[in-house]
Amino acid sequence: MTAEPAAGRVVNGIDMDALDESMAEVAKNDAARKGAKSSRIRWAGGLKLKCHVRNHTFMVDEPPHFAADDTAPNAVEYVVAAVGACYATGMILGASKQGIRLRNLEISVETTQDNVFKFLGLDDQGHPGFDSVKVKAYVQADADETTLKQLWERTVESSPVGNTIARGAPLESELSVL
Repeated sequence: MTAEPAAGRVVNGIDMDALDESMAEVAKNDAARKGAKSSRIRWAGGLKLKCHVRNHTFMVDEPPHFAADDTAPNAVEYVVAAVGACYATGMILGASKQGIRLRNLEISVETTQDNVFKFLGLDDQGHPGFDSVKVKAYVQADADETTLKQLWERTVESSPVGNTIARGAPLESELSVL
């Protein structure tokens, strides 16, 4: 666990006064409601990809059974981790806003794909996407079980990544040949 910041009203390592000020500024910009995101992905040779998001860069690679180097998670693994990270962020923010001190939080995410062989060109049946995603939270906090269950329900209901998967956002694609 990280040390608490020195300034302001601090809960779970978050300066709540600074968070409140930041959220008030965000709320003034109605266009921010849409939460536009973008990324750029560049091939880095073999099955490696260099991904750029905001001011961050990370690599994507495939495991050895794809004749790859396994230097980073693959794209599907990043999605699985993103679900857990989004739920964890929601729990941390929700608990902090309610003044609930967390002692421990862990999110477990398990998935299966309908038929990954389709992606690999080994089979034409079904689809290569998730057919199930199971998420479980383990939490120790200074709150009763009912309060934590309500916080969890709100977290699941408001998770951008969870909702994207559950609702199946429309996807448009286009190819530009250079």
